[in-house]
Amino acid sequence: MTHDKINQKIQILLNKYKENSATIKGFDVIFEYIDFLKREPYTANLLQKAFDYADKQIALLESSAFNQNLEVPNVHKIMEFKDVSEAPMHKDMIAVGLEQQKNQEHASMEQILPLALTNLVLLYQAMARIKEQLQNNEPIEDKLNILKDLPVSTLRVKVGEELASQPFALFASASLLTTAKYILDNIDCEELANAKITKKEPWFDKDKSILHFMGEEINIRLKGGKPNDHYILECLFDQDDKTEEVYFKDIAKDYLGMEEYDKTRDWQILRRACDQLNAKVAKAVDNYHDKFIVYATGQTGWCKINPKHL
Repeated sequence: MTHDKINQKIQILLNKYKENSATIKGFDVIFEYIDFLKREPYTANLLQKAFDYADKQIALLESSAFNQNLEVPNVHKIMEFKDVSEAPMHKDMIAVGLEQQKNQEHASMEQILPLALTNLVLLYQAMARIKEQLQNNEPIEDKLNILKDLPVSTLRVKVGEELASQPFALFASASLLTTAKYILDNIDCEELANAKITKKEPWFDKDKSILHFMGEEINIRLKGGKPNDHYILECLFDQDDKTEEVYFKDIAKDYLGMEEYDKTRDWQILRRACDQLNAKVAKAVDNYHDKFIVYATGQTGWCKINPKHL
């Protein structure tokens, strides 16, 4: 799937969840979202470490004593742990988070992403089990029935003296938005890195001897090598101020290697090269009736890029 299609799919699912966040249907959207992330090769590869982390933490939760007595989170029941060691999962992450909170530091995306994805995978697995039980006409497990009350409940977790409280609807939405932001930011960064840098025309690629002008790539080089008009362009585009003219004698000495420049006649060599260059541009660009290079002739002859094109 292309980056654009992935972006579009994620945006659709986020909007779909927003419309159903306080209902069981919202969990079905989360199921669809995680199922998509697992099946789509790009997102599966991008989130592989976070998915591995989620699987390990969920395994810890399922084997914990806490899981055996799981109840519906609500405002009257606080999930309380004396210290981090009693937490059924995310022990290291919680410890780091508490220390950051103490120091008034912000958590990074690398910290938040695995936690967010774990939350979503838990809901995905629960919803998958419910779907399976409904399709098999089996009674829904008591633990899975908590999904009916979760959308309107409040999560309250206390570790030591630190109490965190958040409506579940915001908690689930934040997990969705965190993972989506990580994916879409990565797509944006990759596209920016791979995007071709568009230079303002006109510009001259002296290595390839190509003039970029009005959307055209105009080949200046000849089969026998680089002609004089190549060196005129090289000289003009080497200047910091490309609006300034360059004297023919300077081009001849510095770029053509003419140690002895005869000002009475050698300027004609450069004038002809300017004409040849203008002819190439006129041939390459449709409906172009101007001159790319303007020049003056004679012993003090010079040339410059037509100011209209700068």
